Amino acid sequence: MNPAITHRHVIVRLLNGPIYQEDLDLWSRLGAEWEKIKGHFGEMGLDVARDDSAGYAYVRQREEDSEEDENWDDVTSSPLPRVLRRTRLSYHQTIFMVLLREELMRFEQNQEEGDHLYRSSLDLTELMAPYYPELHDEKKVHRQIAGLINKFEEWGIIKKVRDKDEGLYRVERIIKAKLPPEKLTEVKNQIKRRAPGLDEEMEEEDA
Repeated sequence: MNPAITHRHVIVRLLNGPIYQEDLDLWSRLGAEWEKIKGHFGEMGLDVARDDSAGYAYVRQREEDSEEDENWDDVTSSPLPRVLRRTRLSYHQTIFMVLLREELMRFEQNQEEGDHLYRSSLDLTELMAPYYPELHDEKKVHRQIAGLINKFEEWGIIKKVRDKDEGLYRVERIIKAKLPPEKLTEVKNQIKRRAPGLDEEMEEEDA
C-alpha cells in the first residue's frame, strides 16, 4: 500500500513550483482540500492561482490593495514581508520567454498532436541563435543558450524529459500565466523598441 498524499505534500510542492494535472495524486489532493491549502497560503500573504482548464496551479504573491488599506484607520499590523521575490529577466531571457510563449500559442492554435509542446535542445538553440549577432564564436553562442535553457528549467518554464539526442524539453503551460496574451504584446513592442525598461519581472521563491 502506497503512503497517502496529504495536503502538506501539496503545500510543499507548491512552494517548489507549479502542480500540473498530470501529477494525479497531488492534483486530486489539491482539489479535495482546496480551502485548507488556499487558507494556509493566505496566512502568508500568498494566493494559489489555479487554472483547471489548462491544468496547473501555482503560488503567487498577493498584491495588497493600497486603497483598501487607506480605509482602515485602526490598522495595527505591519505589512507582511514578501515571500516571493521578483527576478528581472535579462534581454535574452525576455526574448527566450517570448519565443517559447509564441511556440506554445502556435502549437495550441494548430491543434498539433499530443497534449504538450516538446522541443529539442537543437530546436531551442536554433530558435535563439539569431538573437546573438554580436557574438561571432558559435561555441560561445551555444554556451550562452545552454545557460538560458538551464535557467528556464530551474524556473520550471521548461522541463527536460529525455537525455537522448542532447535533450528533449517540454514547454510547461505555466508560461501562459507568466506571459498572458496582453502582456506578450506589450513585451514584444518593448523588444522592437529595445526600450530601457525592457527587463520584465517574474516571481520565484526566496531561498
